[in-house]
Amino acid sequence: MNIQINILKFFQSIRNPILNALFLILTISTEAPVIIIMTAIMYWCVNKKYGQKLLFALIPNIVINTGIKEFVKAPRPIGTAGLESLRVSTATGYSFPSGHTQTATTFWTSLIIIFRQKWMYILGSVMILGVGVSRLYLGVHWPIDVICGWIFGIFFTVIFIKIFDIVDKNKNYKLLLLMLMPFIIFIFIVKSESYIKIFGLLVGLVLGYIIEDNFIKFNTIVDYKKQANFSSNVDTNKDYIVKSAYRFILGIFTLLLVYLTLKYIMPENTLFNFIRYLIVSLYAVAGVPALFKIIKLD
Repeated sequence: MNIQINILKFFQSIRNPILNALFLILTISTEAPVIIIMTAIMYWCVNKKYGQKLLFALIPNIVINTGIKEFVKAPRPIGTAGLESLRVSTATGYSFPSGHTQTATTFWTSLIIIFRQKWMYILGSVMILGVGVSRLYLGVHWPIDVICGWIFGIFFTVIFIKIFDIVDKNKNYKLLLLMLMPFIIFIFIVKSESYIKIFGLLVGLVLGYIIEDNFIKFNTIVDYKKQANFSSNVDTNKDYIVKSAYRFILGIFTLLLVYLTLKYIMPENTLFNFIRYLIVSLYAVAGVPALFKIIKLD
C-alpha cells in the first residue's frame, strides 16, 4: 500500500494547470455521455457491424466491472491522509477495478481490432494509457485498480468480440444466451442492486441484436456504399451525411425520452431498475433502427 500511496503522491507533486486540464479531458473522454455518443454514431450512422462489435465489447465489460467492484468493495484513495483527489464528484462507487480505465481500454481496443491500422494502434494506445494515468493523476484510483482495468479491458474485449464474430457469422443465437449464464450466476454471488441494474443493459443488447438481425436489418453508410457508387456522387454523399445527422439527433432524443419516461413512471427498486435498463438498451439497439425504417431514414 505504501508503494501505491507514493505513486499517487508523485502524480500529485507534478500537478499544474496544464496537466490538470489534460488529464481532466482524458478522464471525461471515457465517461458515459461521450462513449454513448461515439458508439451511437458508429452503430446508427456509420457502420452497423462495427457498432455492434463496440456494443458487445463495451456492455459486457461494464457489467463485469460493476460486478467485480460490488464483490470486492475496495475503498478509493479519496480521503487518504496526504492525498488530494480531484473531480471526486464523478468518482462514485468502489475502487477496484477502475471503471474509466476498463471502459477506455475496451473502447479503444475494440477500435484497434476493428480498423487494424497503424494510426489507430497509436491513437488507441495513447488513449488507453492516458485515461489510466489520468485516474492516478486525479487521485481517485489506486495503481492496482488501473493496472487491472487495463488487463480486464483487453482480455474481455478480445473474448466478447470473438463471441460476436462467431454469432454474427453463424447466426448462432444460442451462444449469446449461453454467454449470459455466467452473468446470471454472478447475480447470486454478488447480490448487488447496481449489478442487476447494469445487467439489464446486457440482456437488452442480446435481445435487441437478435430482433434487429432477424426483423429490422437497417442500413448504414457503409451498407449504402456496397449498394451504390457512393464516392462518385457528391450529392449522394451529402444526402447520406444529412440523413445520418438526422438519425443521430432523432436517436439520441428519443433514447433520452425513453429513459426519462421510464425513470419517471417506474419505482426505484431492483426489479424495475433492471427492466428500465433492459428496455433502454433494447430500444437503442432495435427500437431506434426500427424507427429509422418507419420514417424512411433507412
